[in-house]
Amino acid sequence: MAGKDNTSASEIDKTSFFWTGKCGACHPGGGPGEFDRDGELYYDIATGEFGYEKLGLTAADVIHDGDYAFVSPSSGGLSAAAWNKTGVSEPDCFMCHRSAMEVNGGTINNALWRQATLRSLAALVDDLGASVPAFAAAPTAGAGWHSNFVLASLPPGSPPQASVLQIDYQTGIANGELKVNDAGKLALKGSEIVGSPRDYACWGCHSIADTKKRGREWFDPVKDVHYAAFNPGGDPLASQACATCHPSGMDHNIVKGSEMVGTVRDDTDYLGIRTCRDCHLAGPEKHPRAPLPTSPLHGTGDHLDVMSCEFCHVPFKELPAQLVIDNTVTGTSVGFNTDVFLSADPLDPNDPFDDKWYPGFVWKVDEDGVTRLFPTKPLASAWWGDWDDGGTPGVFGDDVIQPVILWRVRQITGNAPLAGTVDDNGDGIAEVNTEAETLAYILALKGNDSHGNPVAARPVLVRGEKVWYEDGGQPSGVNHFELHGTGIKAETTAPFGINHNVRAAATALGAAGSCGACHRGLNGGQPTPVFDRMVLLDPFDLNGNPVYTTPRTSLGINPF
Repeated sequence: MAGKDNTSASEIDKTSFFWTGKCGACHPGGGPGEFDRDGELYYDIATGEFGYEKLGLTAADVIHDGDYAFVSPSSGGLSAAAWNKTGVSEPDCFMCHRSAMEVNGGTINNALWRQATLRSLAALVDDLGASVPAFAAAPTAGAGWHSNFVLASLPPGSPPQASVLQIDYQTGIANGELKVNDAGKLALKGSEIVGSPRDYACWGCHSIADTKKRGREWFDPVKDVHYAAFNPGGDPLASQACATCHPSGMDHNIVKGSEMVGTVRDDTDYLGIRTCRDCHLAGPEKHPRAPLPTSPLHGTGDHLDVMSCEFCHVPFKELPAQLVIDNTVTGTSVGFNTDVFLSADPLDPNDPFDDKWYPGFVWKVDEDGVTRLFPTKPLASAWWGDWDDGGTPGVFGDDVIQPVILWRVRQITGNAPLAGTVDDNGDGIAEVNTEAETLAYILALKGNDSHGNPVAARPVLVRGEKVWYEDGGQPSGVNHFELHGTGIKAETTAPFGINHNVRAAATALGAAGSCGACHRGLNGGQPTPVFDRMVLLDPFDLNGNPVYTTPRTSLGINPF
């Protein structure tokens, strides 16, 4: 996100206006979609004033303001955020609390309509070509109260974006959601509201992130025992399995576990959530229908002290998830899924049968304060940074590596690989992996952007737990150091926790006494599919080949 105060357009990445339209698709409105960082409405339709005008400022004063500027992600062009055309994104209660969702072929139309409307920004029009305030109209669109809804023609793979929206409340009256009250005003029928959201309300947004980042599958009683247990009728439209473990009160603070990516309200981690241990172990929180663990593994050694429940009960995934994001070649993200680098054989990534993939593991503090092993999908990333060593070369404590804004990278590359950048691994996609390619990009990124400012003072490539930098003392012109242990706040691996799609005991790790899955001593001294499985560390070495590590190596744990 762009800062509030910036000295030039070169400092501005995604502004509040961009976030509300493109990222607000999965946020229920209000907060940063409605108010600027001074607490003012971005635009007050009643007075016709922008928030900054209420503070006595002019448009010239906020030209580089992260709340009122807009920088095109494609061209880098600077313009004013058109809050007066889009309106603001107010809280959308119906997004979660409607009693019925329109689902077509697995697509939740209500979420699609709302999200596509927001993404149109200031370009949305009605049947007559008149401008429609997309942010303000998104809840109405999501409710389905329209007579015409047209999606724009976009490049394949682009998120849906609306081009035409004709609001028509008669649609809501006809389907029974709206009525005209005694005062002649439209009113929402109480029967159309549910207190606890149904799963499709959650899935409308979480399908986007959870499928892509975690390979999560929904509405499958075989692949998720909790969905089966909490939806005995088998009707996905009525299912409220999510809210069983993630309840919420009138404060709308939906309870959560502890996410390893990001730091959103860490003070509420585990507060009120129903964890595996709460429901299945004997105690006051035990769910009456949750079976007690019966496998002898639970009482053997220190299994329950070292491993989370998910460690064994989310043993693999069958839906591909994004494993790599490479931003280095053009500045436009290139993603690679798990089936490119992993396979159904955890010890052999090149096995051709790639209908499954296996997670890595990280140490994480559990609800009871004990640090245990949890499954994770480590997202490997490659990106360009600007390295400031704080004036103390060789001393990393005060170093900062600031990511280079992607639209600025695209300006340098022309959104195409630089000359001499080749496809070393033969997958049809070029990658920046050789020392010569790395040096060419580092030199290019010292150039100016369209606003006349240097893109990076000291460009570096960050990938595979390494930082590559220009070094004239080396024959290749580049050198690198390992990030681990430096204290520099930069990462090349983001651990996305895998906590859902819990499998029954029969398909969990250790089922049928398969202790050799973890213990070499019980596997004839051979590598085990759990602690010796291949976990991607770097998608491209100097020859373009992937580099792997194992949990045994990375975790510092070595079961006998």
